[in-house]
Amino acid sequence: MRLKYLLRACAVLALLLSNPLPVRGVDASPRFIATYFLTNVRCPSCLTIERLTSETIRSAFAEQLKAGTLQWRTINIDGEGNFHYVRDYKLYTKSVILSEVVDGKEIRWKNLPGVWELLSNEKRFRAYLEDEISAFMAGP
Repeated sequence: MRLKYLLRACAVLALLLSNPLPVRGVDASPRFIATYFLTNVRCPSCLTIERLTSETIRSAFAEQLKAGTLQWRTINIDGEGNFHYVRDYKLYTKSVILSEVVDGKEIRWKNLPGVWELLSNEKRFRAYLEDEISAFMAGP
């Protein structure tokens, strides 16, 4: 019985950690989020996109991650309550989406389809991701 409640508590905690609440508070500065949307089915290409994206963001944007101006996350759209992302971002496959959040509201977003096109060239993939994220964070 206790194990059942412990497992439920762990599931709720995992859900909260993978889907953070909107940014709120006194700080009105923009916050950027890079999200890799995945599904339960994970092919080698999908795993490579996630790995390269994570590595690139963690190395090229370490200061922004530490300062909290950039957040990196993954969301499984097959997870309960996550299907709305398919409609919200017009997803038709696994994707990297950049979002800008101000005062807890998303004000713009961008899909990065080049992650699929550049998958076979790690150097160009990383450069593309760095350029896209930097340009997005610089503003419209």
